[in-house]
Amino acid sequence: MDKRETINLLLYDVALEHSAIVQYLYHIFLITDGNITSEIESIARQEMRHLKWFAQKVVQLGGQVVLDRLEDMINVGGPDWADMLAKDVWAEEEAIRIYSQQLEIVKEDSVKRLLERVIKDEQDHKIEFTELMEKVKEGLLCVPLEEQRPDPKTLEVLNRFLREEYQTVINYLYQFFHAKNCDYKDIMLDLAIESMVHMGKLGEKVGELGGMPDISRLDFSPKPLKSLQEQVKAEILYEQETGGEYEREVGAVQDQGIRRLFSFIEHQEEYHKQKLLEFFKLMNRLTVGDLRKEGQE
Repeated sequence: MDKRETINLLLYDVALEHSAIVQYLYHIFLITDGNITSEIESIARQEMRHLKWFAQKVVQLGGQVVLDRLEDMINVGGPDWADMLAKDVWAEEEAIRIYSQQLEIVKEDSVKRLLERVIKDEQDHKIEFTELMEKVKEGLLCVPLEEQRPDPKTLEVLNRFLREEYQTVINYLYQFFHAKNCDYKDIMLDLAIESMVHMGKLGEKVGELGGMPDISRLDFSPKPLKSLQEQVKAEILYEQETGGEYEREVGAVQDQGIRRLFSFIEHQEEYHKQKLLEFFKLMNRLTVGDLRKEGQE
């Protein structure tokens, strides 16, 4: 197996982990028992680490990270919780099977060690999901008795923001993996994590209202602009526009809990804009300073 084949294998693994994260997020949003969701969240965070490790290995081998996902590997269960958890057990079994097959053909030693680590994690995840599923089947964890009837317009707004935050996470992670400037990478990772928090709060609100969260497939191949300055300017504008959208909805939504949520996210988007502005100004000052030094030589 040559380097290009190894990179393609790792890109498949990035997509596989991405798919598992999306599936687990759906189930976190739809299951209302905190004892279950806290366990799934812990597993989802570990899958995010796997995605990061695979993506970093792609970059180390000279490849370009593509944050795609595998639609046929995203299996949202339901309506009962046991079925959702059964689908999660299946996801872990498939990951173990696929990574074990890869382990037999990969030649790169560092990739083999990574696969061995990830397989062990997935084996533990399978056990954890199985135990949760059995507890639900035995009635040891609470299941709601009646369905809610959500307001379609409210759900539409929540899901629109949910999809936008999802796209933001993907875009910022893409920049994180490919950027050369360390300060910018740190900002992108920080903003991606906060956007993931927004996703979680929006998705949980959809689930609380009895709706189905919408984490639809979006554009997973963002194209970097010609320069870092242009990229940061575009992100400042994006954060400004997004914050404005939340601000407008605060005045339009009647539900006090949703209004508080939108206001919370709006203030964080404003901070994101300010953080990017500070970096943009610092970057320009450093660039001008370098040019002045060149002119004096």
